[in-house]
Amino acid sequence: MVLVRIKDYLSRDKDGRRRAVLEMFLENGPYETKDIDDRLREKNFDVKNKGTPAMVGLMGSKTGILSVDVTGDHNVYSIKEKYKHLVREALRETENA
Repeated sequence: MVLVRIKDYLSRDKDGRRRAVLEMFLENGPYETKDIDDRLREKNFDVKNKGTPAMVGLMGSKTGILSVDVTGDHNVYSIKEKYKHLVREALRETENA
């Protein structure tokens, strides 16, 4: 079920931003939304104010794959270890979609 939710989430990725964020989480992390914004800007995405927190929140709620640490001043997000293989599989299967 989780794999289906990840693929469904990626199916609505109009500009590759969702894919880029998932790949980012697989490479490193955890990240604050500011870190994600900075990395997206480096990849030449147009980043809007409050767009990234909304996207990451939606990603977490729709797929259930994110862990959120809310103990500090800012939420810190990472992919739950048990779902990393499913994220890789979904990215591979939707690569040319």
